[in-house]
Amino acid sequence: MLQNSGTGDGEAGPGPALGTLEAGPKTVDKTDRDRTPSLFDDPEVGDGGDAQGEGADASAEPAFKDELNLAEFPIAALADRIPDGQTTLVFEDRLDRRDGPPIVRRLTIMGTAKHGLPTSMDDEVLVGLIQLTKRWNNFTEAKVNFSRYELIELLGWPQTGQSYRRIEEALHRWVGIVLSYENAWWDNAAKSWVDENFHVLDNVSLYDRERRRQTRGASSTQTTGSRRRGKRGNAPPPLSSFKWNEVIFRSFQSGNLKQIDLEFYLRLRLPTTKRVFRFLDKRFYRCDRLEFDLRTLACEHIGLSRSYKPTELKRRLRPAIAELEQHGFLEPTAEEDRYIRKARGHWQIVFVRGPRGRSPIEPTAEELAELAEALTSRGVAIRTASELVERHAPEFLRAKIAIFDWMSARDDKRLARNRAGYLVSSIREDYGAPDDYVPPADADQLARAEAAVAEEERRRRAAELAEAERLRAAEAAEAERQAGLRARWAELPKEDRDAITARVKATHPGLRRWKTMLEPLCLAALEAHLGGETPPGQGSLFTSDGEE
Repeated sequence: MLQNSGTGDGEAGPGPALGTLEAGPKTVDKTDRDRTPSLFDDPEVGDGGDAQGEGADASAEPAFKDELNLAEFPIAALADRIPDGQTTLVFEDRLDRRDGPPIVRRLTIMGTAKHGLPTSMDDEVLVGLIQLTKRWNNFTEAKVNFSRYELIELLGWPQTGQSYRRIEEALHRWVGIVLSYENAWWDNAAKSWVDENFHVLDNVSLYDRERRRQTRGASSTQTTGSRRRGKRGNAPPPLSSFKWNEVIFRSFQSGNLKQIDLEFYLRLRLPTTKRVFRFLDKRFYRCDRLEFDLRTLACEHIGLSRSYKPTELKRRLRPAIAELEQHGFLEPTAEEDRYIRKARGHWQIVFVRGPRGRSPIEPTAEELAELAEALTSRGVAIRTASELVERHAPEFLRAKIAIFDWMSARDDKRLARNRAGYLVSSIREDYGAPDDYVPPADADQLARAEAAVAEEERRRRAAELAEAERLRAAEAAEAERQAGLRARWAELPKEDRDAITARVKATHPGLRRWKTMLEPLCLAALEAHLGGETPPGQGSLFTSDGEE
């Protein structure tokens, strides 16, 4: 197989590549890697009771998790269908270490002949299973009771027979899959890269459809209200179960987890985008800029074909990058800045973290109270406002409130039916801003710029008016002066006028034939004789311009 060596894959001591330390704290829920606020409700115990009994931690933080090893290398194909007969995938890279020689990390994924290799949708199901484990027992037990209804709700899939079949296929596939890590599994307890070979799930127990249908019917008579993704109150009591393999569950318990914005992840459209998001969300730890070898990233960490040339790799990554830029996870970057040519056929790819991917600053109690007051003053119920303030970043809420106020000032028809309801939905569903919307900061800046331009225009016009007035005054003074000189010239005796004209002609012999050109010189001589200053131009003193 093709081996790829990436530049910049160094690490500071044992830990993941590119200087990212995967070592987490001992406790699962207080990891310093947590940075994305939860977007779903904390699980509540429905009428069916807590299937895990006393094992569930009701006080656990309402956050969604991703296992760091599963985010490093792909464990599923990007396509929804695998070519017939293919039962193996291999990914590898080279890890440069400061305290020793580089190591080659390799992951081999082996499927069964019956169920084959995992697909992108199977990967999504696995992410959902991690969330169910946290929800039901907070990673205290490897066996998790659940219902397919609950998992489908969590993933936001439609409650159809196809979704149930898809869940069953994915679970059967994960039982059969074998993951073989060579120097590629980070043991968080030992703080070392190790070799591990294991199934993802040891076993799965699924109840038949008739019992599920009966249970759902019994549950529906006990629960009311609207259905909401990830909320346990509408689901039937968990009946089926799955059990994690010891290796992966031990990684959970050692705290080798990071927080993941699950709703953002599930909202992404392309499987490639989801894969890029999980990998970069892990690597953006404590840094805002990342640089990778293009082929290593695309082929070994995202899962694109090694047969692709750099041009094709860029083309395949472009839609995923554009989607992450559109949602604010990545800073928009021009293609000439995104890719750096190192040698012929050797490119680096650069990512800069966008505003959605940055770690939020912990808001103060006063700030949260101010945001809650801003929501309730716009008609949002107190309980709903408290939930929104808890689940979303302050900057995100302020942006949505600003858009709402902008629409209110314009009597937008979208607010006519339920103003407060629209505001809540715009926050929960992350509505886009209207096309003609200008953010307040930009509007203030634009207003200041327009005011500066207007002031500059006012000053320019005032200066022009002053200059025009000065010119009119100068022209009036000049006309008056010329009139005085003409009057004095007319009062001179003829012999004096002839004497002045003769002196001018003698001084300027070339102008003897042109009376219009002699005129200003004659006036200048008269003015000099009178002790004045010669004006720059004069009107004709003579009745004709003909030859003398």
